[in-house]
Amino acid sequence: MARRPPLGELPPDYTPPAGSAAPQILAGSLKAPLWLRAYFQGLLFSLGCRIQRHCGKVLFLGLLAFGALALGLRVAIIETDLEQLWVEVGSRVSQELQYTKEKLGEEAAYTSQMLIQTPRQEGENVLTPEALRLHLQAALTASKVQVSLYGKSWDLNKICYKSGVPLIENGMIERMIEKLFPCVILTPLDCFWEGAKLQGGSAYLPGRPDIQWTNLDPEQLLEELGPFASLEGFRELLAKAQVGQAYVGRPCLNPDDPHCPPSAPNHHSRQAPRVAQELSGGCHGFSHKFMHWQEELLLGGMARSPQGQLLRAEALQSTFLLMSPRQLYEHFRGDYQTHDIGWSEEQAGTVLQAWQRRFVQLAQEALPENASQQIHAFSSATLDDILQAFSEVSAARVAGGYLLMVDVWIDEERMGECLLRTGPSVALTSINNMAAFFMAALVPIPALRAFSLQAAIVVGCNFAAVMLVFPAVLSLDLHRRHCQRLDVLCCFSSPCSARVIQILPQELADRTVPVGIAHLTATVHAFAHCDSSSQHVITSLPPQAHLVPPPSDPLSSELFSPGGSTRDLLGQEEGTRQKAAYKSLPCARWTLAHFARHQFAPLLLQSRAKAVVLVLFGALLGLSLYGATLVQDGLALTDVVPRGTKEHAFLSAQLRYFSLYEVALVTQGGFDYAHAQRALFDLHQRFSSLKAVLPPPATQAPRTWLHYYRNWLQGIQAAFDQDWASGRITRHSYRNGSEDGALAYKLLIQTGDAREPLDFSQLTTRKLVDTEGLVPPELFYVGLTVWVSSDPLGLAASQANFYPPPPEWLHDKYDTTGENLRIPAAQPLEFAQFPFLLRGLQKTEDFVEAIEGARAACAEAGQAGVRAYPSGSPFLFWEQYLGLRRCFLLAVCILLVCTFLVCALLLLNPWTAGLIVLVLAVMTVELFGIMGFLGIKLSAIPVVILVASVGIGVEFTVHVALGFLTTQGSRNLRAARALEHTFAPVTDGAVSTLLGLLMLAGSNFDFIVRYFFVVLTVLTLLGLLHGLVLLPVLLSILGPPPEVVQMYKESPEALRPPAPRAGGLRWGLSPTLPQSFARVTTSMTVALHPPPLPGAYIHPASDEPPWSPAATPAANGSSNLTSRGPCPAPE
Repeated sequence: MARRPPLGELPPDYTPPAGSAAPQILAGSLKAPLWLRAYFQGLLFSLGCRIQRHCGKVLFLGLLAFGALALGLRVAIIETDLEQLWVEVGSRVSQELQYTKEKLGEEAAYTSQMLIQTPRQEGENVLTPEALRLHLQAALTASKVQVSLYGKSWDLNKICYKSGVPLIENGMIERMIEKLFPCVILTPLDCFWEGAKLQGGSAYLPGRPDIQWTNLDPEQLLEELGPFASLEGFRELLAKAQVGQAYVGRPCLNPDDPHCPPSAPNHHSRQAPRVAQELSGGCHGFSHKFMHWQEELLLGGMARSPQGQLLRAEALQSTFLLMSPRQLYEHFRGDYQTHDIGWSEEQAGTVLQAWQRRFVQLAQEALPENASQQIHAFSSATLDDILQAFSEVSAARVAGGYLLMVDVWIDEERMGECLLRTGPSVALTSINNMAAFFMAALVPIPALRAFSLQAAIVVGCNFAAVMLVFPAVLSLDLHRRHCQRLDVLCCFSSPCSARVIQILPQELADRTVPVGIAHLTATVHAFAHCDSSSQHVITSLPPQAHLVPPPSDPLSSELFSPGGSTRDLLGQEEGTRQKAAYKSLPCARWTLAHFARHQFAPLLLQSRAKAVVLVLFGALLGLSLYGATLVQDGLALTDVVPRGTKEHAFLSAQLRYFSLYEVALVTQGGFDYAHAQRALFDLHQRFSSLKAVLPPPATQAPRTWLHYYRNWLQGIQAAFDQDWASGRITRHSYRNGSEDGALAYKLLIQTGDAREPLDFSQLTTRKLVDTEGLVPPELFYVGLTVWVSSDPLGLAASQANFYPPPPEWLHDKYDTTGENLRIPAAQPLEFAQFPFLLRGLQKTEDFVEAIEGARAACAEAGQAGVRAYPSGSPFLFWEQYLGLRRCFLLAVCILLVCTFLVCALLLLNPWTAGLIVLVLAVMTVELFGIMGFLGIKLSAIPVVILVASVGIGVEFTVHVALGFLTTQGSRNLRAARALEHTFAPVTDGAVSTLLGLLMLAGSNFDFIVRYFFVVLTVLTLLGLLHGLVLLPVLLSILGPPPEVVQMYKESPEALRPPAPRAGGLRWGLSPTLPQSFARVTTSMTVALHPPPLPGAYIHPASDEPPWSPAATPAANGSSNLTSRGPCPAPE
């Protein structure tokens, strides 16, 4: 039996017979684009042939390459550091952040754990003793948290942040202070004696009960210890800090508490305190001077009387400060408690995170469910957990998405098209998508830049897989079909499994096959069934056929398709092998292509329908332009956290009641602080005058190091003046003076000259602070050393964070050697900061206004020689909105230009490229406007989707444009034919995309649903409408001329359909069709090949006898085209 030629191969000696009176299909005026595209398709054809010949090798190498790339997943890192994710690379914020890290290190000074209490009934007043006692219950439960790790117990007193622990020469007092020094807790309970219950330290002295803050009266304790130790310096330190009686002098929330101290103002009266009056003006820690918590830090939703008196509030807040991991590591490094566990910074971080999670859990469970108040707790570890959960990949959803996609393609009954037909459109869409994501990487946000680059790489890998690996898989499947193997269980054979049957071109009597640079596609009706032995599939063409124009349709019969496809001819066996009965397929015309040709295109391309489409899309564009004005900038943390969770409830309450942000004004090096004091004061004043800055109370000095430093110098100057006037300090001695007077004495004699550092004549001729409130430049750095060493509480309260840190220097009033007179000067400062609080920042516009004001103040200071910049979370995460819209417009414009260039280059038709870019621009504007109506705010994430929408929109437009460009006829006909060929694949792509997006709809994060599922779904629907409705209408009106023009050399009679002839091939169904055949409609491609292109694969000539229709058996006495034979030998 003669072997049938391999698939896709014509008999080597086959040549179309010559004839006359044939219409000539000639290339029109656009020869260069047609030739170049044909050249590109020739290369793709050659590539496809090589892949088919070596499909096993290609598949192995492809899988090997992708497997090697998949190994990179083992070293993938999930980034949860917000600074690394959102700070613009190379921006001024990035440079400022890097400068801060170089000077201070990687971490902040402390981390915050917060409790917010709100009433269950909206609007209820919380300034009542009952509400405060519930707050005490929750805060006390949280403060007693203990975790056991590494064989040790860790409580709040071990890990909390303690500011300004003084250095005392008396060892007993120093040990007692170390145990008793309180944690920094900002709470409304500090207005009452119960605030001491949150402090867990204790100390022991012989003959006394355990000393705790609930029973500690510092003044009384110093009086008792005075006869046994010299505590004058310590006494002055407490007096300057205004410690007084600490907590025992404050009213008790519950006067009936048996531990309420007798010194409490309401101890004897047993009356509940007036909470609003006590909280008015804020509360204090153990130091009235350095630990003042303003109202805005403690109370939310405040209401005042016309006279400004506090009447009510709707929320309470307590903040616990913990050490950073590095601080905790340094604090216990070398300590006896950690010497046996290999103490490290990672272990310190683990301890802190475990304590924070336990803190949140116990605080939220502290109050019973029937309580009138509710507690919301939050910590920095909670935020890390949210980001970690946000980054987790749901394997179930990914698998579900792939199953849905597989479902779609299984239902499609398509094995794919050859590279020659699909390669150009696949290349065009892939290159545009890669360009889209690479352009989206212009958005200078690290998280979005990484997302864009990853998406571009995914598109590139997908492009390589589609062009190389997938054809290899199809080639293997083709081989399976030739071998008559089952689809899934390919190890088992099936006598009637699906096979691909080649239909070779027939001699068309005396008609000449036109020769040109195209393929002529004709639709024929073929019939397939199993032979009597059930070993082969026989495909028969009806007898009495002749080549005539296709039957008329609603559009026209003029067709010049860019190519055809050889469909699978399926034979279905029913009944016995000897006698098979076949039925007609009832759903033969239930296809998207049939719908597009016979229903959709004729309706869409009517003049009235075009006008309606243009009006509707114009109205949609107008509404979108209005919606674009509604788009607001911003991305609140509440949008990221899942709704209905405790974390979301906390963030909502915090945003509503406590919209406060700690920021700092950082001064850099590069200028002389000593001579720039006036400029520094002016900078502070300018910054303090900003609307968003929370001003300090009228009775309190600004909380900055420069003010504290100056006030301290003025204080010791006053003490010196008193001691000098009374004679306790003289030119030659200061030992009889006070501690402050002695310090001033040592500073006044400093000259700042290394050769002659001391000048005693300056004692009465100079002041430590001049009349303008400035420190003499020669004393500035020397005095800074003394202040840092002598006023630790003031230094801690100022949050100066000096770099380089001034040297340590201990004042010894009784030194007789004179060495203590020599004070080392601090090095010139390269880093210092002024702390501020920003309030009322609710909307992005508020943040932007505050940022612009702060930047303007720094710019004005720069003109005076002071280098400064603002620092804090608003400047880290909201600075991007200053130029986000500019970056968005720039990226979209660049991408549209790139899309135009890519389409113009690959399509070789700027006219078509311009129409594509116009539709893409309209899609982007409409998507932006719909975001405004949906209430989706503009941030870096929607910007990436908007930018990527240009590339994604190419998927919906370029196929239609390419089909229109490569078809001949009128504009309406070409638009209709483009819809017929592309309606199904474009719709399939949109449906598969929507099915994949369904996996996002089930996300626990509302952010994922709103910003990804909703936006991408709207984008897909817009792309479908614009690609299949608006673009065909525009092409039918403004489309470019065809690349191929049909010209006839004969008379008009040649256009009339000739009469049918016996033995020929005709369009349509034979009237003598046997009823026992199942009809399968297929497209037969008559290949009209141009001369071979460079790189094209040419099949070698076969040594077997040529195949001809004459060699086929007859059926029912007529000549039928049949095909039969064994499986081709595998290569």
